[in-house]
Amino acid sequence: MIIIGEKLNSSIPSVHRAFEERDASYIKQMTAKQIDCGADYLDVNAGVFLEKEVETLLWAISHVLEEAPDARLMIDSPSPAAVKEVLKVYHDNEVIVNSITLEEDRLPVLETVCEYGTGIVALPIDENGIPQTAEERLEVSERLIHMLRGAGIADDRIYLDILVQAISSDHMAGLETLKSVKLLREHFPDVHLTGGLSNISFGLPGRAYINAAFLASAITMGLDSAITDVTNNSIRFAIQSALLINGQDEYCMNYIEQYRDVFDD
Repeated sequence: MIIIGEKLNSSIPSVHRAFEERDASYIKQMTAKQIDCGADYLDVNAGVFLEKEVETLLWAISHVLEEAPDARLMIDSPSPAAVKEVLKVYHDNEVIVNSITLEEDRLPVLETVCEYGTGIVALPIDENGIPQTAEERLEVSERLIHMLRGAGIADDRIYLDILVQAISSDHMAGLETLKSVKLLREHFPDVHLTGGLSNISFGLPGRAYINAAFLASAITMGLDSAITDVTNNSIRFAIQSALLINGQDEYCMNYIEQYRDVFDD
């Protein structure tokens, strides 16, 4: 399971403030906390800063790597130009770019991904918007992955986004996404399946419980990556419990080690 820490995203008020005030100590603290809790990659997003996005990303990443020089990064931006500028500076660390779609304005990022050999988050979205059914998502995914393969990107560098949507807006959205995970895993066994898990609970109370339940269900369906709050114990135990139940934790040792880390003195 590839865990991508979501806690350095400028849409989070505390992170926005830290970015805006150039609070390096907060960035370092959140970097260390997520890595200590098991994050494999750290998502860094400064999209709300618009014309200052590149400057803010470069500043934030510099302090992430000052705290953890070997940290693996997810550069999260809707702007292909911003991604290119950041990768000119930070291309030695292992990187995933987030993201590409079949929409024309997002396609230029493909050249940068190929140039630097990064991973890529692929959102199965085209000019018609977000496909709603599992079958529609498969059809768009097939076109998107065909394009990425044609550019020379191996399946294990592709992180296909499962397009998690809020169940507060559509009570069937969670179930349809789980159907999508199962269908996509059957068709693309070597492609990573990922997504922003906290979207599922937007607008509802007790969000961590919903996120954890959805995450465990998605792992059972074939999810092997998640952009999530790994510092939350509910999420961490949902991951380890689901892996354990699905036969991916021989002798139960990963679950036991995490339990000891959290509860033993």
